[in-house]
Order: sequence, then structure tokens, then C-alpha cells
Amino acid sequence: MKDIPKSKRYALGWYHEGITHLSINEYEEAITFFDKALTVIPDHPDFLIGKGDVHYAMGQYDEAYRLYQQAAGVDPENFRAWLQSGIALLKMGRHEEALDIFVRIRPMNEYDGERWLAQGIAEYHLGRKEEASASLRNAMRLKPNQPSLWYYLSLLEPDHEQALRHLLRGYRIDPTNLDIILEIARRLLETGHREDAMAFCEKAISLDPDNIKAAALLSRCRG
Repeated sequence: MKDIPKSKRYALGWYHEGITHLSINEYEEAITFFDKALTVIPDHPDFLIGKGDVHYAMGQYDEAYRLYQQAAGVDPENFRAWLQSGIALLKMGRHEEALDIFVRIRPMNEYDGERWLAQGIAEYHLGRKEEASASLRNAMRLKPNQPSLWYYLSLLEPDHEQALRHLLRGYRIDPTNLDIILEIARRLLETGHREDAMAFCEKAISLDPDNIKAAALLSRCRG
């Protein structure tokens, strides 16, 4: 964390309160505490990133991106500010801009598995499948416990059995990941495992009753 003058270190208490509320999904309370900390030090990059993380968790990616960029402007060597900026861009579908960031910050931390995953996702959506595969393999080597890693590896895998192995590994890490659950259901359906596919569709609908993709897959399972 960037140094804080002794006379203003009381703001750290508010910052940590914000982190705590964010971790238990109390977003309004988290923003209140980050705002208090930012009142004391308006340009502290970690406080800005913390508030950005709340907006990201709420699905407000444009505001999260603005805060991450503000933090990066204050501290241009702040790897996390840049990484989160790129990840927010991914969520907004701005894959080329996101990839530019991930490539640019690679020298800051060559061995960061999250950055490799994010770069692989950007490359996948830009149709650069070979590059995406290489980036995702680096992510697998450096930080294999990322559910999205196994989802995207499965998307690059034409063999259904190997794809399902990737997906089930991701599912064990996060059994509530809808992307993974739905892709498992689709792959099972494609391989004739209709009842198993139906079970995963039903799980998806239990997590998100309005999920159109889950409803469509369930309809296919029922034939």
C-alpha cells in the first residue's frame, strides 16, 4: 500500500471497514467507508481501487473503470490498478483496449496468473485462438484455481471429454459459476447424456430463475 502520512493513518480504519463490507457483499456500506477514507486522502490509489472493486462487484463496470484509471493516473506503476482497468474493459466488451493494457503491464509482473488469464480471455474474444491457448496455459501453470480459466480452456477444446474434464475442475472450485454449469450441460447434451445435462440445467435455473440460456437447454433436454 502507498505510504500514508502519520496524521492521516486513521483513514486506514475506514479503508479496512470498506474491505470487510465488500467481502460480505454489503456494497452500500463499503462505499460509505471508502468515501470516508477518500475524504481524508482523495487521490490514494488503494482507496480508489477499493471503491472501484465495489462498483465492479455491483456490475457498474464503467464507474469501476473510471476509478481504476484514476488510481493508475496517480500511481502509474500500480499493477493492480491497471489489471483491474483491463478486467473492467473485458466486462464492457472492449477487448482490444483490454488486451493493450494486459500486454503493456506484462513487464510489471511476468508471473501473475490473473493477468495471463485476462489476456487469454481478451485474445479468445478477438478470435486469436492460438495466442489465447498459450496465455491460458501460462495462467494454468501460475494460478490454476481460477474457475474462469477452466471455462475458457474448455471453449478452446474440440474434444467433449477433455472439455468436460476442464469444466468439472472449474466446477469443483466454484459450483455456482453459471458459465461453467451451462457449458457442462451443453457438452453433456451434445454427447447424449440427457439426464445429467438436465440436472445441470436445473441447477442453473435454481441459481438464476430468469436465465434464458438455461431454460433453452432444459427445453432441449426434455425433448
